Amino acid sequence: MDGAVANAIIAGVNKAGTTSLFVTLAEHPDVAPASVKETKYFLPARWGQPLDPRAVYETYWEHADSAPVRLEATPAYFSGGRALVAKVREVCGAPKVILVLREPVSRLLSFFAFQQARLRISETMSLDEYLAEADARSADDFHDPDNEVYFGARGGLYADYLPDWTAEFGADLLVLFFDDLMARPAETVARTTTFLGVDPAALADTGLRSENRTTGFRSSGFQRVALDVNNRFEPFLRRHHALKRRLRSTYFRLNGRPLPVKVSEADRAALAARYVEPNGRLAAQLTAFGGTDLPRWLRPG
Repeated sequence: MDGAVANAIIAGVNKAGTTSLFVTLAEHPDVAPASVKETKYFLPARWGQPLDPRAVYETYWEHADSAPVRLEATPAYFSGGRALVAKVREVCGAPKVILVLREPVSRLLSFFAFQQARLRISETMSLDEYLAEADARSADDFHDPDNEVYFGARGGLYADYLPDWTAEFGADLLVLFFDDLMARPAETVARTTTFLGVDPAALADTGLRSENRTTGFRSSGFQRVALDVNNRFEPFLRRHHALKRRLRSTYFRLNGRPLPVKVSEADRAALAARYVEPNGRLAAQLTAFGGTDLPRWLRPG
């Protein structure tokens, strides 16, 4: 595997089931997952910074076998712009790229709760306060990675970012929807493995692994320790999925709690109004790209 880098990338979007899809695909015998799900190798291009040497990227597969597909998943790539897309092409050659899109209001609420669960914003911050902070930041402000925590609303403007990917990768790009991952997981996973050029039958009985669900916590100190342990041992835990699931289940019983983001119907409608115009552009882009089976949130009316 000397010199090998990813030839399959789940490039977006955050809180749309990308971790579950990555973990499920990683169980295929012809897929070699990166030692961590999110290598984040190309993210510096999003911030206008140089990449690490290619040799750094290669280390994520240095212990992999000779599986033909080398997979990573960094959903923040999606919003990286033309510069990031160009770097993916330069380093990876002709990779298969997978995007998973989710109805933007639901994704925003999940993203907000996730930032709280990761202790990146206060657990007492309201959604209105979060949106006020986010809306106060300009497009240029989001070139600073320190502002990424407030990218929840802007990150749902998929139509602003999709053309960079379709123009560069064309038939080597697969667009999926969170709706289908939830409602038709076996069919969607089979479609993805076919796209990657591996046998769908190898995952026919596995279903979609439930990973990275956003949950709350009782003790912030305990949560901070758990996050640190997860980050330190992710390469090991990625290779031992069953152990990770047992540890996570035990931890949630000890320190977890539901973390719902409650919004009224009026507030949800106001949030949805943010996305009417960009969703219209997105539907047109996907139709032109060859998509005919759009989810309900992208259909007229």
